[in-house]
Amino acid sequence: MGLAHNQRLQRVIGGGWMERTSLNWISRVQLRVLGAHKDKEVIRAIKQMRRQRRCLLSAYECYIVHSLALAQSQQPGELAEVGTYQGGSARLICEAKGDRTFHVFDTFEGLPQATGADGKVHSTKQYDSSFESVREYLREFPNVHLYKGRFPETAGPIEDRTFSFAHFDVDLYESTLACLEFFYPRMIVGGVMLSHDYSILAGVRKAFEEFLADKPEALIELPSTQCMVIKLPGPQA
Repeated sequence: MGLAHNQRLQRVIGGGWMERTSLNWISRVQLRVLGAHKDKEVIRAIKQMRRQRRCLLSAYECYIVHSLALAQSQQPGELAEVGTYQGGSARLICEAKGDRTFHVFDTFEGLPQATGADGKVHSTKQYDSSFESVREYLREFPNVHLYKGRFPETAGPIEDRTFSFAHFDVDLYESTLACLEFFYPRMIVGGVMLSHDYSILAGVRKAFEEFLADKPEALIELPSTQCMVIKLPGPQA
């Protein structure tokens, strides 16, 4: 039984030293591969971030976040991230976005209560972090706004904005569905919604499958645990 279907294994690994150790080992190998054929400055930024922060994305996943943020920052619309943990992925988006406005959301108190759709993988308050620490970590970058609390209750300031890129790393069914419901109608045509953990967490997968069931967009599953959706033109745009 693979990791995607073994909730007991996910519960044992998730959030502890085994997750950190395995991600660090995998990322060291991936960084060596990326370093042989990708932009050296991008690889440097990923390495530096991983030294500074505990990051739950592999190096390949970090590269995908940065690459999409860089491409989408050339399009009209703002950028957003829901679920930033210690700010590692947000830092990579900041490195790519230029002066484009970027909104970062997190409870900064860990995960909310899971539901039956999530299985028994996570615990409440898992992955808690410090709002002040993340704010300081991103302080040097312009036009970055942080919001503390459960999304979308904290989304009032951005209800009238449009977005070219939104990154979700929220782990749970209800949180993922809330992100999709909020951002989908606010994405520009060609806008990208990227999510972590699609292929390994049942709740995240269920949220995407349900949300996209009556939408024209097809889900794009990446070689990592990530998936993405590109907003199409049409009545919903």
